[in-house]
Amino acid sequence: MGSAIGISLLSVSVAAAQIWHERTGRAQSLGIDLPQSLHQITPYLGGGNRLGGYGSNMGSILGGDGQTGPLVWDFYRTADDRWVIIIACYPRTRDEMLDLLGTPHTRERIAEAVATWNSWELEEAAAARGVPLAVVRTREEFLAHPQGKTILSEPVVSVERVGDAPPRPLPSGPRPLSGLRCLQFTHIFAGTAAGRALAEYGADALHVCEPNAFDHELCWNECGVGLRSTRLDLKDKDGGRRIFDDLLRTADVFVHNHRASKMARLGLTPEECIEMAPGLIHLSVSAYGENGPWRDRGGFDHQGQALVGINWNEREGDEPRMPPGRMLNDYLAANFAAAGVMAAAVRRAREGGSYRVRVSLAGVANWAWELGVLSRESIAHLGADTLPPEPEWLVHDTPMGEFRHVAPAVRLSETPAGWDDTVLVPRGSSRPEWRAPHAA
Repeated sequence: MGSAIGISLLSVSVAAAQIWHERTGRAQSLGIDLPQSLHQITPYLGGGNRLGGYGSNMGSILGGDGQTGPLVWDFYRTADDRWVIIIACYPRTRDEMLDLLGTPHTRERIAEAVATWNSWELEEAAAARGVPLAVVRTREEFLAHPQGKTILSEPVVSVERVGDAPPRPLPSGPRPLSGLRCLQFTHIFAGTAAGRALAEYGADALHVCEPNAFDHELCWNECGVGLRSTRLDLKDKDGGRRIFDDLLRTADVFVHNHRASKMARLGLTPEECIEMAPGLIHLSVSAYGENGPWRDRGGFDHQGQALVGINWNEREGDEPRMPPGRMLNDYLAANFAAAGVMAAAVRRAREGGSYRVRVSLAGVANWAWELGVLSRESIAHLGADTLPPEPEWLVHDTPMGEFRHVAPAVRLSETPAGWDDTVLVPRGSSRPEWRAPHAA
C-alpha cells in the first residue's frame, strides 16, 4: 500500500515539477514521507479529517461494529454460499435495493433477504436497477471474466489525442498550475479528489453540483479541499446549462465520474464536450472502464476490490475483508488521473490537440494487486505497531469551521503543494465563474 500511494503521489508531483521546469527552466528536488503518504490512501488509519472538532469522514459515522448504515460497505452471504458487497449509500440506490430485496432497512433483514438469492442473479438484478453491487471474486475468476480481460488490456491511465486544436501554452503564474481552469461535474471520492490534486498545485478547480442532487457532505469535506463549488441545473437550457456551457468553453480541463449513459442524456459525451471546446482535456473516472460489458455499471472503490480479487485475498476464514483502512483505489485513481491531465497539458502545449484521459477504479485496483501481495505466512507476526504513525496535520479556519486535514506527503523544494485562497467551502456555495487571472 505504501508503494502504491507513493508512486501515485509522486506521479502528480513529478508532473507538476516538469510543468514548472518547462515554464521557467528551473528544476527542483522532490522527497516523500512514506508513512505520511499512507494516510493519503485512506483517511481511516489515523482518525481522519476533522471539521469543527468532529470527524468529517465516513469512518466517523460508522458504529464500532461497522454496521451503522447497514447498506454501506457491507458484505452479505448468498444462497449459493458466495459473498456480495453492496454499497447503496444514496437515497435512490438505497430505495431500489430495498425494493429489490423486499425488506426493511435493517442489517438482519437485509442479510436474510440476500441469503435467498443466487449471487450471480443478484449481481445482474442490482445492475439492472443501477445499484452498485459486485460478487466477491477470486483472482482466477477475475482473470477469466470478460470485464477482467478488458481491464487487463487497457493502460492504467489512458492519455489519447482525440482532436485537432492549436497549441495552448502552459498556464502562467506563481505556481505550476496557476491559471489552469478545471471544471468538475463529480460526486463522492475519486473524481472530486482528482480536482483536489490539481488544485494543490495551483489549478482553479470549480466543482459543479446539480441543485437537488444528494451527496454526502462528509465525502465533500474529505475530497473538496482546494475546490470552489457552485450549483447549476444542467437541464435548464436558459439558465444553469447556458452558464455551464460558457464555463466549459473557457475551461482547460473537464472532469466527470458519472456513468456514460447519464452524460449522454445530458449531451455531455466526450465528443460533444470537445466539439464545444476544442483543445479541451476531458477526464473521466469510471468504476470498471469505458469498454467491456460492465462499461456503464456504477461502482465504488470496494467493488473494484471485489472484482479483481482483493477482498477474497484479504479474507479471514471464509469471509472477505477489505485492506487496512478499507479504501484502496479511490485516491490512487485520483492521483493518476491528475497526472494524466498534466501529461496531456504538456502535449497540448507542444503539439496542440484535444485529449481524453481515462482511469478506472477497477483498473487501478488491479495495478495495486500487480505491485505484489504478501503471503499470509509473512504477515502472521505483524501487529498494531506496523500501522503508520500519527500523520502531520494542517489546520485552517474555513467558512465551515476549523478544518484539520492530512498535510501533503510530497515535498517539492520550490513549488510545495498548497492552496491559493480556498481550503474548504460549503458544497454549492461559490459563484459560477473563474478566478481572475494572475497579473503578469
